[in-house]
Amino acid sequence: MWAEPGDVGLLTPSRRLRVGAPGYGWFTDRPRPLLLGGAAVAAAFVVAYLAVHKLDLGIAALGALALAAAVLVRPVIGGLVLVGLVPILSGMQPGVPVSHVRVSELLIGVVGLTVLVSARRVDAVAWATLDWLLLAYGLGWAAFAIIDAVTLGQHLSITDWGTVFGQLQFFLIYRAVRTSLRTRAERRTAVAVLLVATIPVALLAALQTFHVGAVERFINRITGGVAGAVLSSGSISRATGPFDNWAVLAGYLLPLLLVLLALTFAGETSRYRRTSWAVGLVALVGLLLSEELSAIVVLVIGAVVLANQYGFGRRAMRFLGVAVVVGGIVAAPFLAARINQEFSSSAGSGRHAGVPQTLDFRWHIWSSQYIPAIEARPLSGYGEKTPSSIEWQYPESQYIAYLMEGGLPLVALFGALSWSMLRGTRRAARSDDPFEQALGRATTVMVVALLIVNLIWPFMSNAGLPQVLWCLLAITVPRVARPVTSPVRAPAPLAVLGGVP
Repeated sequence: MWAEPGDVGLLTPSRRLRVGAPGYGWFTDRPRPLLLGGAAVAAAFVVAYLAVHKLDLGIAALGALALAAAVLVRPVIGGLVLVGLVPILSGMQPGVPVSHVRVSELLIGVVGLTVLVSARRVDAVAWATLDWLLLAYGLGWAAFAIIDAVTLGQHLSITDWGTVFGQLQFFLIYRAVRTSLRTRAERRTAVAVLLVATIPVALLAALQTFHVGAVERFINRITGGVAGAVLSSGSISRATGPFDNWAVLAGYLLPLLLVLLALTFAGETSRYRRTSWAVGLVALVGLLLSEELSAIVVLVIGAVVLANQYGFGRRAMRFLGVAVVVGGIVAAPFLAARINQEFSSSAGSGRHAGVPQTLDFRWHIWSSQYIPAIEARPLSGYGEKTPSSIEWQYPESQYIAYLMEGGLPLVALFGALSWSMLRGTRRAARSDDPFEQALGRATTVMVVALLIVNLIWPFMSNAGLPQVLWCLLAITVPRVARPVTSPVRAPAPLAVLGGVP
């Protein structure tokens, strides 16, 4: 007989541990006094040693141990930490607060490895094609970087090595979220956490835009990015939030807005209508303040597609229009200047006014710098170090980045991964459960849009969007049911009440 790990209502107490009842973790299932005692003593010595030599490392080690212990007791804590903190902390630069390490990657490593290593057999999620391709994607990125470093004589710093293996974080977060969030209720809670987390991000972007206090200086310090930067061709400030670039902020907010729209159309937010509207409007304002036109266009098109799928038509468009008007009123001065900058043509530039300035600039650096370099090494790329012929160090396209990193094989690997993502989201979109169906439809729209917007910015190898996307995919993609070792029978009435059957 087949059973979901969270479907324990018909199981006797003695059977609940065996099928992975929610709330049970490694400490509950497999207590080992001697092992725990030895581990505690060893951990105490390690923390003390680190604290004596470098206090921040000691504090980080203590926090990591406490978090790992909490995950071993309640694995769901790990899943909620990953979805709630990792996406919004992914924009912090290495070294804040631990030297040479991104705090988001540290969280993924501690929580992800703890969840996966300690998971009982009944809690493990069966591997599917998407899992294998995601692992191959991360390993392929690292392999090409290592091969190029050896063959081209590159000297990589500690930060460079972090980037080499950085794509494997997506595999860890995907598998850990799928393994730790065992029930439908836990997955619903995780989506709610993802959506509510957009509020502080968008509010920080608004404070940054209106130059409140020392917000810009604080963001620059923790991200090392271009917060509040003045563009060379004008004086337009674009919000970045807790990230190092405005495109990252837009990439973080876009999939969550699409999910919120789909859940609203499906009637899944009816009990929390005011909260949903508040979250949606705040997130929409944050997206508009980023002034990332590609993400704004995708949101509008995605809203139309989702509304048509749910058969709302004009009614949905009216509500969407109200949200756009309210958000537009707040961001109109900034968007107007941004659009004017994109489509105005300066004297002597040689650019037609109908061609956006950013696309014209991208085509110039691609044709003059990147494409000649790619033609020289089409099958292996250059790894983490770009050749001296590249003056502009930002490829401005995910596909150009793949070609520079690992050549055509890496592009093909991403193509296979994208096909598998779409296959999983479309299966979810056909679900009979309205919640799962809404997530499936929203993530399908996002993956399709991602294949297009990746042409003009490397969304998948930066912060923000990929962390959110892999959390959503871990929750959305249908799970393969695992067989229970013996038939599950309804308990006798006395067993339900805790008596003797």
